[in-house]
Amino acid sequence: MNQVTINNAVIELFVGDLVNAQYDAITIPTNSRLLPSGTLRCRVLKEAGHKIQLECNQIISKMSNIPIGSAVITSGGNLNANFIIHARAGHDQKKLMLATWSSLILADKEEINSIAFPPMSIDVIGFNAKVCAGIMIPNIQKYIIEKNGNLKNVSICLETLPDYKEFESVINNLIAPITY
Repeated sequence: MNQVTINNAVIELFVGDLVNAQYDAITIPTNSRLLPSGTLRCRVLKEAGHKIQLECNQIISKMSNIPIGSAVITSGGNLNANFIIHARAGHDQKKLMLATWSSLILADKEEINSIAFPPMSIDVIGFNAKVCAGIMIPNIQKYIIEKNGNLKNVSICLETLPDYKEFESVINNLIAPITY
């Protein structure tokens, strides 16, 4: 199974390139200053265009830094996505949970219907795919059950088949394939 429906919202997995994903928003990991760092963030910012870094700079001029576990939003620039949610996950499981939750709250606040996440904290922070999936998937499930907001599609974009298999294993074991 690569998807499940809960409260009329679909949680799905796919192997692909987040940069070219066609969703209302994509979420990418960030650092405290919204600067280019990490392979995925650099690729997204390059494809989105210089305007996005200017938007990030404007956010930082108001906030000083992005707290761990929080998220901010910019336009999508030249991407297929209308928005980019920049989430700061940190170095432990609780902070990854908070960053995922903050991204979902922000997406709902902006009336976003579809969002795609990468497996946050895998490469830069060092979580393996199974640990990351075990945090993100139940967190997304809980959010959809509790909030039942605007989100109708929450996807996780995996770059490799082994990562996909780890996430698929978790989604099969943690989420009952029923509609609540």
